[in-house]
Parts: sequence; C-alpha cells; structure tokens
Amino acid sequence: MRKTLVSGIAVAALAVVGAAGCTDDSSDQAPIATTTTSASMSDRMEGAMSSVQATASSAVNTAREATQNAINSAISAVPIGFESGSAELNAVSGVTINAVAAALKASDNKVEITAYAANSDEAAAEALAEQRANAVADALAAQGVDKGRISVKGTANPGEGVNVDQADITVEGN
Repeated sequence: MRKTLVSGIAVAALAVVGAAGCTDDSSDQAPIATTTTSASMSDRMEGAMSSVQATASSAVNTAREATQNAINSAISAVPIGFESGSAELNAVSGVTINAVAAALKASDNKVEITAYAANSDEAAAEALAEQRANAVADALAAQGVDKGRISVKGTANPGEGVNVDQADITVEGN
C-alpha cells in the first residue's frame, strides 16, 4: 500500500515537472534549449523528488501513528491479559485481539508484542513472558495477521507499575 502511494505521488510529480517544461505547441517559435534550462529542470526535479519523499514519509508516519492509536484504544478498553501464572489468554482478550488484528490488517506496519511475567526464578519468569508474547502473536496470526510482521519480547520481573499479567503492542517502523 505504501509503495503504491509513493509510486503514485512520484508519477504525479514527474508529470507536473514534465508539463512545466513544455512549450505551447501553437507557437511558431521553436523551443530554445540551453544548459540553464537543463540545470533548471534538474533543480526542479530534485525539488519535486524531495517534496515527494517528504510527503511519503509524512504519510507513513501518519499511518503508523493511526495504527498505534487504534491498538492503544483497544488495549485501553480491554487489555490483553493472561490467567495468573499461565500463558493462556484470559476470556476477554479475544475482543482486543480481534480489534488489534483489524487495525493491523488495514496497514502494513510491523509490531512488537511485549509480555511480562514475575517469578522469583528469573529464568522461569523469562520463559513464561516469552510464551505469553508468542500466545498473542499466534492469536493475531489466527486472525489473519502475517506472522512475519510480528516480533515478540518477553520481560521477566518488570519494574513497578507494570501489570505482569498483561501484554503491550508497539507499532514499529518498516
């Protein structure tokens, strides 16, 4: 989708630049080509390409932000959670998984799923956190999200203020 947008903008910019360099065909005078015109055309082309790149970059950032906002809204309403001490998603997480999957299917953004777990045994907490992140990735894949767009991260014994029985999803740059 992004490649199509960028290609379309580039074609439009080239058409505008090309039209700007044309002369009126009804004129009896032949067009005069000079080195200055070529340099001017080159400058215009560079400016147009720079403008196209800036527009495309802005569109990509806007799309990424929109996807992240949709995911944040879904997670705020109904967090993706797990049964205590388990990698099994709780009963209400399906609603959020469906909303997140819809947002991801409407974009080509990649995401990172971070899940947490707490245990006095650091290795056990890390393993459970990884299993939880993979459970969310599997649930999104089951809803049609390409698993190649999903990375997972398990965090053992996170700091204060983190609910260890919930997962977070962050939209990454492509």
